Parts: sequence; structure tokens; C-alpha cells
Amino acid sequence: MMTERRIRIDRGSIGFARIRSVKIRLIRVIRGLFLICFVISLMTPHTHAQQIVDQVLTQVNDDIITRIDLLWSIAIDPKAPSPVGPVGADLLRQKLDVMIDERLIAQEAARIPTSDISQDEIDKKRTALISGFKSEAEFRQRAGSVGLTPQKIDELLRQRILIDRFVDFRFRSFVLATEQEIKRYYDEHIVPEVRKAGQVPPPLDQVRDKISEVLKQEKVNTDIDKWLAAARQRAEVVQLAEP
Repeated sequence: MMTERRIRIDRGSIGFARIRSVKIRLIRVIRGLFLICFVISLMTPHTHAQQIVDQVLTQVNDDIITRIDLLWSIAIDPKAPSPVGPVGADLLRQKLDVMIDERLIAQEAARIPTSDISQDEIDKKRTALISGFKSEAEFRQRAGSVGLTPQKIDELLRQRILIDRFVDFRFRSFVLATEQEIKRYYDEHIVPEVRKAGQVPPPLDQVRDKISEVLKQEKVNTDIDKWLAAARQRAEVVQLAEP
């Protein structure tokens, strides 16, 4: 049975109670429609050996996340198992949590004016994505197994590019690594690890740029985590079903 669970909401107006009541009724209608569709799908003869039944899982403000969304995310993740096999509940919950964060960032990114995304950008993003798999054939097979068309892949890549742009604009462009931080990281991490492997540590100047990138990425990740925590407090995230 699908249950509703409000995760985090930050609202204060008196009129919100009425709005919430309307939304709850709307959600119930949506759930009823999906239940009807599910029953009809069981009564309809199947033309394929395997058919995926979609289901709304979570509402993120005015956006929704479905089970197909999770399977698509798994299909284009080279570190994830094949989406056609049994997919564990833990992986589905993990993907759902990540997708909630992605929707929150994408919604915020949509509010910021930005230049159009060119087809060349999408093509480069696709090439980088496919390079994470053993072969392009494997990528196409995984995508096709869950009905992920080339057009939909481009749409997902477009969203990722928008998210990357927002992260660069909102977080990465303001992050710096000081010389003191770089020296401390070198002394506390690089030198001990290299000596532990029985080798001679490289000069600091030789690895300074790489250390700087590591430190900046750590700061970006920390800032994103803080931003997402605050965004979830402000957002309306309603769980309609377990993944």
C-alpha cells in the first residue's frame, strides 16, 4: 500500500492548510489513476516478455519522480548493476535520494538565466558518459532495456549540464585553496602515504595543482551539502510510495 509521508516542509501562512488539503486530494486522485492504469496493464495482453510498470514515488515541489526515472538513472550509471536484473531496495532508495537532490538543484538552476545548451555540449557529455562503460554497445543495451531513447538521453544530459553550470556558478567559482591548506595536505596525506608505499615523496611544486583541485572539490562538496540541507527544509518533498 502506498503511503504519504511529508519529509520536510517549511511553511508558515494560514492559507497553507487549505492549499495542503487541495494538494492531498490531488495526490489521492493521481494515486487512484495510477492504480487504475496498473490494473488495466495486468488485464491487457503483453506483447513483450518484460514490461515495466511506472509508478509515481515522490513529489518534489511541483515535480515528480517515478520508478522509471530511477531505472533510467541506474541504466546510465556505469557503477550500478544492470537495471533489467533484480534491483535491490537499498540501491533504489539511494538513487531516489540522489534524484531528489538533483531535482532541487535543477529547479534552482532553472531560475538563473543562462546561455543555450548547444548540441556540441550534449555530444561531449554523452561521449564522456559512454566512456565510463566497457563499450558503447553495453551502454546502448542498458539504455534500451528500460526504454531510454536517444532523445530522452539527450534530455537527461541537458539537465546534467544545467546542474553543472549551476554548481560552477554558485559554488566552484568562489572556492580557493590557500597555500597553508595545500602544504598541510601535502604533509599530512601525500608524504605519509607515499612513504608507506616505500617510495620517495614528490616535491610539493610537482603536486601542488592536483592538491589544490582536491581541496577545492572537498570545499565544493561541503558547500553543496549545506545548500541541499537548507533547500530540503524549504522544499515540499512528499513520498507517495516506497521505491
